[in-house]
Order: sequence, then C-alpha cells, then structure tokens
Amino acid sequence: MYEPSKPIAIEGLEVRRTGLDVIVHDPENEKIHILNRSAGDVLALCDGEHDPEQIAASLCAGTDAPQDRVLDDVLAALETFRQLRFVR
Repeated sequence: MYEPSKPIAIEGLEVRRTGLDVIVHDPENEKIHILNRSAGDVLALCDGEHDPEQIAASLCAGTDAPQDRVLDDVLAALETFRQLRFVR
C-alpha cells in the first residue's frame, strides 16, 4: 500500500545516467530535466518502499556526511520532485 510518507516515482518517466548527470524525460508533460547525481540517487529511491529518513540514510552510507543535513537536502529534493510531478 502506498504511503504519502514513502514517495514513489510516477510511471512513464524515462531516467538515464550520463556521467555525473541524470536526464529525466517526462513524456506526459513533454519536458526534459537534468539532475545532478545526488538528486538522481534520491529519485532512484522513490520506489514507495523508502521514507525520507531511509533515503537519507542510504545516501549517507559509507560517507562522513551528517545525516540531518542530508535529510534536509532529501526533503528539498522531494518537494521539487512533487512540484515537477515526478513523485506522488
């Protein structure tokens, strides 16, 4: 069951990694967006199984990054994704 606290990417997005960037084609809205690698990693974890805290923990794994700061960045990315209609 989908929980609003566990974002899920909408169907139909075409996502492709190119070097350090992630290209997202949204055919429904006829738009292309270029994300940095970190934002692409957040989008990849929007599978309906991870809440923002779990996404942040995953991004922090193996780094010295402070999880509270990463969580702030994850929440900002998710808000942008919601505005762009990448996630629900």
